[in-house]
Amino acid sequence: MSKNVILVPTNFSSRANIAYRQGVNFAERTNGDVYLLHVIPQKAKQENLDLEIDAMHNQVLNLVDGCDVNLRRRIHTRIEYGPVNTTIIKVEKELKPDFMFIGSDAARNDHNRSITLKLIDKISCPMVVFAGRFDKVGCEKIVLPVDLTKETKQKVDLTQKIARIYGSKVYVVSATNATDSTVLQQLDERIKEVKSIFDKLKIECESKIIKTEHSVEAMANAVNDFADDIEASAVVIMTRQENKLQKFFVGSMATELIKKANVPIVCISPKELNNK
Repeated sequence: MSKNVILVPTNFSSRANIAYRQGVNFAERTNGDVYLLHVIPQKAKQENLDLEIDAMHNQVLNLVDGCDVNLRRRIHTRIEYGPVNTTIIKVEKELKPDFMFIGSDAARNDHNRSITLKLIDKISCPMVVFAGRFDKVGCEKIVLPVDLTKETKQKVDLTQKIARIYGSKVYVVSATNATDSTVLQQLDERIKEVKSIFDKLKIECESKIIKTEHSVEAMANAVNDFADDIEASAVVIMTRQENKLQKFFVGSMATELIKKANVPIVCISPKELNNK
């Protein structure tokens, strides 16, 4: 499998189309390949399946035809039939992409039926979720929330990779309700430590501690509000944490951010740190 593979599942919604355009732009910048996937759900009637496949194939081709001729050679289309979540996971395991770009279907008040949220813990590669009103191509500003966990290194490594590709500015932030001077000092040191990494790489970077209330929703709102205020292009998060002492950016935080975000959320699954 070649490097820089971007998997883009699509249901032809406006958010899915944004994810596709962003995926093509990313492929153009990285000399990568886009795999555009549409899954026909099993609820489609079997007797009409051939007609359904033809119709979906034409819609996929219409998306591809809108690209530059040179780019079309790197866009691969695929139509599958089956359970949507299971099929996307199967294709992701097969292709082993570097990224998956997907338009969010997560509603603010109902996430039980969200395909996006059900995929988060199952996908191995970084998953870029396009939510809210975001409709730009490119990535000018990245918000990187950090805490005191070891998994922060994974977020830093991926963020600097994305920033180099797009020439992005990075905002290192920590949302906390801590009042203990020791904890605040530790957070301040961590933020400075992370900022110094970007400074050494000559990636433009600012840092900030955001004071907020002690709840997952409040922290998510604080990060989303900050991202909106600076007109960010992405927020980079871990989808869950192994360290039970840390309450920042666990699965429920990822859920809250994705449901309420107006900018893309880059979700990273933590790797086993003991093996590193």
